[in-house]
Amino acid sequence: MTVMPVPEDPSVLTRFSHTVPFGEKGGFVASDQIVYELGTTAVADAKYKDVIYTVPLRGTVRYPSAAVESGSSSKPQLSPSGGFPVVVFLHGMHDSSELNNAKGYDYLQRDLAENGYVAVSIDAGKINGLNNDNASDAGALARGQLLMTTLDILRAGNATGVFNGVERAELKGKLDLDRVGILGHSRGAEAVAYAVELNKQRIGISFQDVQTARALRLGVSLAEADQAKAKAAVDSATIPAAAAAAKLKAAKDALKNARALVPAAPASVISALKQAVQDLQGPAKSTEAVLTAQKAALDVVEARLRDALAKVVPLQPINNDSTSWLATVNSQNALQQSGIVLPSSTEAPHKIRAVFSLAPINARRLSGVTHVPFATLLPMCDGDVYNMPGAQIFDDSRYTASDDSAPKFQLAVRGANHNFYNSHWSETDDAETSNAALYCKAGVIETLRLLPSDQRRNGAFLIESFMRYFVGDEVQYAPYWKGQAPIPAAGCPAGETRCDERVVVTIHQPASGRKLLQDFRNADSAAKNPLGLSVTFDGFQQAIQCRFLALGWDLPGYPSSRPASCTDTLTGLSAQSLYGPGDNYPYRSFFPAGQQMIWSITDQAQLQWNAAGASMQVNTGDLSASGFDTLSFRMAVVASIGQEVEVSVTDTQGRSGTVRGSDFTDALYNIARKPNGSIPLVDAPEDAIYADTGVTRPLLNMVAIPLKAFTLRNVDIGHIRQVTFRFPKASGNVAVNDVQLQRMN
Repeated sequence: MTVMPVPEDPSVLTRFSHTVPFGEKGGFVASDQIVYELGTTAVADAKYKDVIYTVPLRGTVRYPSAAVESGSSSKPQLSPSGGFPVVVFLHGMHDSSELNNAKGYDYLQRDLAENGYVAVSIDAGKINGLNNDNASDAGALARGQLLMTTLDILRAGNATGVFNGVERAELKGKLDLDRVGILGHSRGAEAVAYAVELNKQRIGISFQDVQTARALRLGVSLAEADQAKAKAAVDSATIPAAAAAAKLKAAKDALKNARALVPAAPASVISALKQAVQDLQGPAKSTEAVLTAQKAALDVVEARLRDALAKVVPLQPINNDSTSWLATVNSQNALQQSGIVLPSSTEAPHKIRAVFSLAPINARRLSGVTHVPFATLLPMCDGDVYNMPGAQIFDDSRYTASDDSAPKFQLAVRGANHNFYNSHWSETDDAETSNAALYCKAGVIETLRLLPSDQRRNGAFLIESFMRYFVGDEVQYAPYWKGQAPIPAAGCPAGETRCDERVVVTIHQPASGRKLLQDFRNADSAAKNPLGLSVTFDGFQQAIQCRFLALGWDLPGYPSSRPASCTDTLTGLSAQSLYGPGDNYPYRSFFPAGQQMIWSITDQAQLQWNAAGASMQVNTGDLSASGFDTLSFRMAVVASIGQEVEVSVTDTQGRSGTVRGSDFTDALYNIARKPNGSIPLVDAPEDAIYADTGVTRPLLNMVAIPLKAFTLRNVDIGHIRQVTFRFPKASGNVAVNDVQLQRMN
C-alpha cells in the first residue's frame, strides 16, 4: 500500500497560478503602413478545370523600423541575419474593394511590428469573385495558392530586397522566414487551415493547366473566330475566281461566235481569239484552285467548331481580366511575356509555426491540421458563419495523426460577432441578422455583446499572444495557452480587470502530452474505452453514445451527406441522437420545433436526466497519472443555461477526492456571466429568456482540473481506479467527450 503524505489545505489551490502581460509599450517603432504591389499571380479551383483567375500580388505590411530604449524588454530573438518573425493575414469574402479588407487588420499589424514582427496582410479582394456559384470549394484552394505564392516570393526576395522584380529596399533582410505564423478570417480562415496541407503537398498551376482552361473556355469562341476568318477567305477568293471565270467564258463565247460567222471571220481574228482563251485559262484555274483550297479550309474549321460545340460544358464565370489573359497565352513565350506568376507545385515547404483560424468556413471538410500549433476562434454571436464549422476543423483534426507533435485550441468567444475583428467589416453588425444567437441581439433584456472596440481588444490579446508565443518563442504567454493564467486587463472590455467568462479555451495537447481515458469514436466505446475498460451510466433518463452526428443539411430536399451514428448505451441498439447538429441548419428559422441543439458534431455521450445525482463513471483499472498534471474533459451544456459537474477521482485503495468543475472553468454556463456563487448550478433569473433550445449555441468546451486538486485530497494519482462525473442539478442535458490526462507544463 502506498503511504500518502498528509494533504495540504485544498483551498490553497486556485484556478489560475500565473499571470501574463499584455498592452505594454513595444520595444520597436512600427513602420508606416506600406502598400506593396509585386505583380500578378493566377489561382485555380479544386474541381473546375475551366476556372483560372488572375489576382494581384498586393497587400499591406508593417515592420519594426527602430528599437525603442524605453520599450518592453520582451521581444523575439532576431535571426542570425537580423530578420524578424513574420505573421501573415488573409481576409475572407466581404467585398472586392481594393485593399480595404486587407487594411482591416492594421491595428494588429501595428502592434506586432512594435513588438518585433513583420506583419503582412494579403489583399485577396479579386478572389472574392470566386464564390459558391463558380468555386467548388468556396475559393479555399485559390486563397491557399495566393498565400503560398506570396510566401514563395517573400522567401525568394528577402536577401536582395527584390521581390518578383519589384524592389522594396526597406524589407531587405527584414524577414525571418524560418518563423512564420498565418492567420485567416472567414474564408481566409479556412484557407490558412488548408494551407497546412498545401504546405506539405503543393498544388500548383502548370502551363498545361492554363492551356486546358484556355481550351475549355475558348474552344468554341476560338473555333467561331476561325470560322469567320475562313468564311472571309472564301469570300475573298470567290471574287477573283468568279471574275476570271467570267472573262474566260466571254473569250470562249467570242471565239465560238467568230467561228459561226458566214462568211467565216478572218483567220487572224480566230487566232487572236484562241490566244485570248488560252491566256485566260491559267488565271481562271489558279483562282479556282485558291477558292477550292479556302473552301476546304472552311470545312476543316467548321468540323472543329462542331466538335467544340459537342464538347462544351457550362462554364463557370470568371472576371474579364482573367478571360483576356487566357485568350493571349497560347504559348510558353506568351505566358512568360504576360508576367503572370503561376503557383508552384515544387517549392520547398515553408516554416509555418502557428496557424490561427478566425471564424472559418469549412467547405473542404478539413481534417489534416496537424503538426503545427492551431487555434480556431468561434465568435458565439456570429451571424454570418452562423453554423460555426470551425469547430469541425478542430474536432476532425484531433486524432488524424497518431504522432501529432503540436497542440490545438478551440476558443469560444462569447459576445463576439463575425465582422468586428476587421475594422473595415465593422460597418456591418452581422449579429443583428436573424441567424445569430438570441442573446446577441439588441432589444432583449441584456445583449451581453462586445462592442467593436472591446472585441478588437480581446481579439488582439488572443491573436498576438498566440503568435508571439508559438512563432516568436515569447514564453511569457505560455501560461495562458496552458490554461493557467487569466486574460489580462488589456485584453478585456474597457474598464474590466477580469473577463475569462468571455473566452472558453479548449486545449488538445500533442500526442505525447495526453492520455485518452474515454472517448466515443467507436461503436463499442461505452463497453470498451481506450484502456480496455467500461464506462457506467447511472440515473440517466437517456444515455446515448454517438460516434458522430449528421454532416450536411438535414432538411427536406437536402439529405445529410453523413447520417448520425448513435447507439443506446443500455441496449446497444441503434438510437436517434438526442440533439440536432446546429451545423446542419444554416438558419435559425430552420430549427426543428422543440429540438435541442448542439454545435459540436464529433463523438460524444449525450446524457439526459430528471433527478439530481445522475453520474457517469469511467473505469481506469490501476492507472498511473505519472507524467501528467491535468485531468480534462469536454462538456456541452445543452439544457438549461448552466450545469454544475462534480468530478471525483478514486484510487485503488478506495480514497476519493471530489471537486466542482465550475471552480476551474467558465465553460459550464453558456452566457458570459461572471461567477457569483450561484451559477452554473442555478441559472441567473435574467437569463430565463435564453433558455429556449439552441439560442446559446452549445459547444463541447474543456474543463481542466489540476491533478494536484486530488492529491490535496489524499488521492494517490499513481493508482487511479475510477473517474466519476456527477450532475447535482435536478434535471438537464449535456454532452461529454475527451476524458483524458494532459501535460500542460
